[in-house]
Amino acid sequence: MLNIDWKKGCAANGTAKKCVKIVITGDWVPCWSAEVSPYDKLMAEQPEKCYGGTLDVIRNADLRIVNLECVLNGKTPVIKGGPCLSARECHLPSLTAPGFQVAALANNHSCDFGADGLAGTMKTLERLGIRHLGAGMDADEAWRPFAYEVGGVRIGLVNFTEGHDLIAAAPGKPGVAGWELERAKRNIRELRKSCDIVIVIPHGGIEFAAHPSKYCVDTYRALAAEHPDAIVAHHPHVPQGLEIHDGVPIFYSLGNYMFYMGVPSFYAVKHPLHYRRHGYLAELEVAKDGLHGFRIHPYRLNDDGAELLDGAAKSEMLETLRHLSADLEPDPYAGFHALLKEHWQSGFLKWHIGQVVAAFDKNPRYAAALIRNRMTTLQHTGLYLPLCERAVKGTIDDAPDAMVEIEKEYMNRPLVDK
Repeated sequence: MLNIDWKKGCAANGTAKKCVKIVITGDWVPCWSAEVSPYDKLMAEQPEKCYGGTLDVIRNADLRIVNLECVLNGKTPVIKGGPCLSARECHLPSLTAPGFQVAALANNHSCDFGADGLAGTMKTLERLGIRHLGAGMDADEAWRPFAYEVGGVRIGLVNFTEGHDLIAAAPGKPGVAGWELERAKRNIRELRKSCDIVIVIPHGGIEFAAHPSKYCVDTYRALAAEHPDAIVAHHPHVPQGLEIHDGVPIFYSLGNYMFYMGVPSFYAVKHPLHYRRHGYLAELEVAKDGLHGFRIHPYRLNDDGAELLDGAAKSEMLETLRHLSADLEPDPYAGFHALLKEHWQSGFLKWHIGQVVAAFDKNPRYAAALIRNRMTTLQHTGLYLPLCERAVKGTIDDAPDAMVEIEKEYMNRPLVDK
């Protein structure tokens, strides 16, 4: 039984045993766009400095797993309902500096430069000695069971994503492992036969939300019923809470890692936002007989690199995570309903519709890509449909005020200069 100590940001099952350490990170990408990211230059010219104190945490682990949130050396971007992200050759020393052994590719940017970009990324990773999972030239490759042995412990990994912009792999079609619950369950059961430890790494959720979406709660809890040892998720670009469900720790979002989010010119808010520059590393301690504990390592992304938090700043973030985690009980959907209320009050839905309408005048193909993205991606349908349903029924305001205030804070709290 894991007991969480929120003062220290760790949990243990009470047994003292020599364990293998696994560190899993959130999103890695050198640049969001040239106008907003000093990390483009920083990661190219000072490949170790960008990691700050987090570098030692990663290097001290036995297994180091990164979510590669971009293509490597992409050539021709696709038309999609979002930015196309690519690292360049000059950024590769920064990717290899921490000693990552595994890159998770099941995310919404692995196909930003088409099938050639995906194939090139996998080939580059292999050249760098980094294994990868969660994507492939067809569905079988994308979903191929993945295992890694370290310290005498055989660790199985399952990586999948929402398949934004119809990028899920299919028979004869390159892409990522899509949001297929039954297939993810089968992979967990298959890996259980040959592995000591099974970890699920999903990429999904509503961006910038303090609380997890209903479809993520439902999916991750259904996966927990298959008894993996941990579920460690990312994509919302902000840190979210965690819960231990059926004995399985579920980390709902690690937040951004090497993904410095600035303020694009089209944003109404003109200042950097606190939670989009914060996140945490998940460190799992495992042995052949299972998960023995975990530790959270919070950090902040400064202009000159990541800062491992300590003292009052660390305590504040751990208290925020404790509070968000407590919000999952007894009603795991209360926070999601608070998110819907906040978005309704802020006119988020109206803004999104206006964004599509405005795009038609400038670039009809991009407007069509936006509509396709909104209609086929769970991040959007999982927000718009329940939001509209609660608005039509007149229940949109039925949400805890305290949770609504947390959602507003996550969307608006400015980052204070150090």
